[in-house]
Amino acid sequence: DPPTASAGDIVTLTGVPDSVRVGDTLTSTSNPVPSAIDTPPLAPPTLSCFFGANNGPLAGQEGSIVTSSRVRARLISETDNNVTITVTKSESDSEKTVVYGRGELQIGILVEQMRREGYEMIISPPRIVTSICPDTGKKLEPFEEVFVDVDAEYSGTVVNALTGARKGVLVEMSDDNDGKTRLVFHVPSRGLLGFGPEIATSTRGTAVIHHAFLEDREYCGNMGSDLEKGKLVSNDSGKATLFALENLANRGTLLVAPGEMVYPGMVIGENNKSGDLEVNPVKAKATNNMRTQNKDEKLYLPPPKRLSVEELIGYMGDDEVIEVTPVSVRLRKAELDAGKRERAARAKKKQQQALKENSAKGRRK
Repeated sequence: DPPTASAGDIVTLTGVPDSVRVGDTLTSTSNPVPSAIDTPPLAPPTLSCFFGANNGPLAGQEGSIVTSSRVRARLISETDNNVTITVTKSESDSEKTVVYGRGELQIGILVEQMRREGYEMIISPPRIVTSICPDTGKKLEPFEEVFVDVDAEYSGTVVNALTGARKGVLVEMSDDNDGKTRLVFHVPSRGLLGFGPEIATSTRGTAVIHHAFLEDREYCGNMGSDLEKGKLVSNDSGKATLFALENLANRGTLLVAPGEMVYPGMVIGENNKSGDLEVNPVKAKATNNMRTQNKDEKLYLPPPKRLSVEELIGYMGDDEVIEVTPVSVRLRKAELDAGKRERAARAKKKQQQALKENSAKGRRK
């Protein structure tokens, strides 16, 4: 008897041409199918990231494949097997490639695969894929339906996290006999960036999250300012020292350990206060013959906070990029020069103030 397979079985076919793609219908010549089977529609991409060659001070030192053309070729080949990813050439920068995906997890998995293959690259902050409504002319953004199963004692924490600065709406809440609560939200895709690691810490790992694309809805405005984290930014290059990092540990959470290479513009930690702070992580202890009271004290430094590529995609700011190599994953400012960053920040602040004044005048009229 010829081999048979039913729905859900995995089979291997030989002699299939390269032109066959996911969703095509294969049939026999003796008993052909009258019409092709409809393929379920794929959820549209919700965010995009720019991929490019590493242009940082440590470029080419840890990876074997470093050119933008090789990075683009690898991304294009990924679309042959992964139909949920779309790759296009950037219109603003010919050296960069735009990758459209369905969340930071999908982009993070792709980046991890590439770095293990020897690629070295930078990734820009994620941008939500928006559109214009043809009927109203208003800006639309993707919304997702989020299911959260969590211990009942943490349900309030989850509700506050998603309905506050992240602009989510609670649509359903139910309890079971095991002390668990199921929460259903409608949240803009922007509001889910960085939500997973944050809620895992807040609920001590008891939250189980699932989200899927819902529909495009009207743009709901800027996210809350509570989501913006201040950073500790290095102003010198060299190896980070225990003496310098021990003094900086009180100012925030460190992302690097003693002995790691740093350079100006590289993010080495998270600031306890809002805004970025320029620090010197390579400062060495002075060697002289002066006696001090704490000379023989043992320095203690907590272990650094290590973030994966997926976590960094949701954590990074608009003016930052992720530098990925087979050995290291670093977060740095897109503009390494501190003076240029300061001037750009002042110009952005003036622009925001002007927009607020114009909107206030419009309301008064």
